[in-house]
Amino acid sequence: MNPADAPADEPLRIDVWADIICPWCYVGEARLRDAALSTGRSIELVVHAFELDPHQDQPERVIDMLSRKYGASAEQAEAMDERVAGLARAEGLPYVSDRVTANTFDAHRLIAAAAEAGLGLAVREAIQRGHFSGEVDLSSHEHLIAAAVSAGLDRDLAARVLDGEDYAASVLADEAKARELGATGVPFTVVGGRLAIPGCVETEQYAQIIERVAADAG
Repeated sequence: MNPADAPADEPLRIDVWADIICPWCYVGEARLRDAALSTGRSIELVVHAFELDPHQDQPERVIDMLSRKYGASAEQAEAMDERVAGLARAEGLPYVSDRVTANTFDAHRLIAAAAEAGLGLAVREAIQRGHFSGEVDLSSHEHLIAAAVSAGLDRDLAARVLDGEDYAASVLADEAKARELGATGVPFTVVGGRLAIPGCVETEQYAQIIERVAADAG
């Protein structure tokens, strides 16, 4: 059944493609949740893996990454990150610029494993908030395991996943679906299987789209 054709009393499915290190994804998901609350609609949030830099092989300070990527000075990079920092803090989210970016493939694999145990969103949030608060080094398996355990995942399971290649296919399938849908960046949000929202928008816009899709489904 298409999610948008579900009975009105069922949660409205919202699919989001995002990367853990993406600050706009971080802000956008907070706004999306606030929008759902403001409408009084019950939603089922399903988050899919997307790597912004799948070829990143070494951890890098976020300010250095921004300087390299955009050819900006350290001061310009700091100003760029501070802009998003202000938006994140307005949503009540922890956010520091003194954090490190890293390849996120293993973190996405761990989140996929957690999803099978019904803990996908909780583990993802623990890792994501830990990253943006500067407390979780995404390149460290020990940090990832600790974050997952704090969200309720079994430590031995987390360690086994990170020590092997399990759930790689799940991550790659998510990314293939994003390409199929035409997503070239994140966040990329699909509400009720009908309307796609590229990028991070205001809370009011998310709310309007939720109401529109829910009304059409009803």
